Amino acid sequence: MSLLKLTYIAHGWHLEMRGQPLFPNRIEAWQYGPVIPDVYRDFRRQGINVQGPVGTVLNAPIAPDDEHLLEQIYASYGNLAPFQLSDITHVPGGPWDIATQTGGYYAPIPDDLIRQHYVAKRLEAEKHAANA
Repeated sequence: MSLLKLTYIAHGWHLEMRGQPLFPNRIEAWQYGPVIPDVYRDFRRQGINVQGPVGTVLNAPIAPDDEHLLEQIYASYGNLAPFQLSDITHVPGGPWDIATQTGGYYAPIPDDLIRQHYVAKRLEAEKHAANA
């Protein structure tokens, strides 16, 4: 489900940029990628294609900076096919890969591991841009 992957990617970039989680929910390494079980449970009744909002309650309103970040994530990743998003979240040596190798399916993916991965992605992009 693309929604899960986009949520995970947004969380990763938020950790990299802001140094704190976008949300407090647990992230687990399921067979087909990183999953936020709460989000999965809330949206699974809609099937593969999200058709509308669900009754999830936010603890606080979304900050304008976070709303802007979410818009940027959607602009960058929202048109990618599900298999392309899977390629991004299943990268060898990435958080999902490490969690499944060390703890198996359903192992937690710690925020520190996700943050390190996205910091490395930023550094690699900056290195590539400097060499271009």
